[in-house]
Amino acid sequence: MKGKDFKPLQEEKDGGTPSGKGGSPGRNFASELWGEVRGGAEHFQSTKGQLPRGRIRQFFYGVALPFHIARVTLASPAIRDTYVKVTALQTAFLLAIAAGWAFHEFNGDKHEETREKRPETAESRAAREKAQARIEQRAKELEASKGNPAAMKNALSALIHEAVNAGKAGALPPDEAATAAEDAADEAASAAEEAKAEHEEAEQEARAGATPEADGTADGPPRAAGDSAPERTSSEDEDAADSLSAVIRAEVEAALRDVSEEKDKGPRIQKEPQKKGFNVDAPEVRDGVFFLGSWEFWALFFGSLSAVQWIVVALSRDYHTVISREASLATGVPPEDPDITPHVRLNVPWLRAKLQRRWRALLLFVAGVPALVLLCVPLCWFPKSFTVLSSLWGFWWLLVFTAAKSDRAWMAPVTRPPWFVRAWSVLPAHGALRWMMKGLARRSEAVAAPIAAVERQPWVFAGLALTRFVGSLPPLRCFTRPFIPVASAHLLGLDPLQPPALKSGEAPPAHGAGD
Repeated sequence: MKGKDFKPLQEEKDGGTPSGKGGSPGRNFASELWGEVRGGAEHFQSTKGQLPRGRIRQFFYGVALPFHIARVTLASPAIRDTYVKVTALQTAFLLAIAAGWAFHEFNGDKHEETREKRPETAESRAAREKAQARIEQRAKELEASKGNPAAMKNALSALIHEAVNAGKAGALPPDEAATAAEDAADEAASAAEEAKAEHEEAEQEARAGATPEADGTADGPPRAAGDSAPERTSSEDEDAADSLSAVIRAEVEAALRDVSEEKDKGPRIQKEPQKKGFNVDAPEVRDGVFFLGSWEFWALFFGSLSAVQWIVVALSRDYHTVISREASLATGVPPEDPDITPHVRLNVPWLRAKLQRRWRALLLFVAGVPALVLLCVPLCWFPKSFTVLSSLWGFWWLLVFTAAKSDRAWMAPVTRPPWFVRAWSVLPAHGALRWMMKGLARRSEAVAAPIAAVERQPWVFAGLALTRFVGSLPPLRCFTRPFIPVASAHLLGLDPLQPPALKSGEAPPAHGAGD
């Protein structure tokens, strides 16, 4: 515990220090920014009972607040044992489901079948054909250079270099690149041998026609001796061609051995171009490269895992309620949860209220979409304007319902309409637009108290909402959920306009918060 006078990264008077005036402007700015971030993150353990000064400090104070509450709460061995036992069982169940999915997707036999059935894309097919055409062209140049040692050496190096580049670039697998180079050399040699044989046969026919006219003898000893020489030459050429093909394959395999070793060390991660439309392509490892799959697959995977996580949390909610109550008592916040004996059960009233709250949040978000579309009209030069504005609009409602996790948010005094109602009231609106804004204002009246609480402390609730959003990913929700309502109650207690907390036994106003 640090005292009230603790100031993180306090500026030193010595101008030669990194944070002093003698440093570069960029370094001084980074040092000051880190001081703000650290000051906000450590505020809970340095000063209690008030918010830190500055928006950056307040934001990171909200981000770090659940972790400070967890640290203080879990200092008790009994609470820590309960917390570890509950979260371990919840996480083990989720990981078992994820492991079953991974085993199902990455089974060796199934993976090989999928790899064989997977159709080639137009890009990969074009790259493969171009690589094979270049290798065949280099093989023809090699065969044409026979008889010239210097040209043959250059052509041989060019063929090996082309096959190695095809293997390293991924146009061809390493084994296929070596085989393609060997086959191309064999085919070029065979074509050359056939051309040579045809040429020799034509010469023999011409010689056979000219010899009777010269000496009247069609066959003779010189002729027979001349026939045996080409046979021996042809056999020697075939042996030389086989030897050259073997040399080419050995050179390509040796050059691509590093690629195979890199695959053995671990797959590279790469995103494969996706086809247009809805494609659920699972991730897989091909030729030493881990392809991430399509975003549709990951959306379905995390959506399904989040649904399972929600069911697990719903069944074991009583244990989170006990931990939240102990966290409130440990940090000096009046507990809002009753003292109960936890059980694994499905709380139907809580489930109904939770679904109603989700539906209300969806309607509030959709009610503001027409206004977002109109705001995007002057921003037509920015193609992502609707995505940005809708994300900010959704994050705003995440702030509101994060504050609403505590019953104290529903008792916050409302002194003025929400900011979006005030903004649209000063703009001219007619017809359907006015009707839509009236509908949004009417729907927001039910959550006017949490909105007012967030408007008075937007930066700390933005930090807390960010932690809640990240903590909702599987399996982090099992660990962070018990501390979010306590953190919200702690921040609401720092609001000077907030009424006193409820006394023990008093019921909060009806709000259907669902938590």
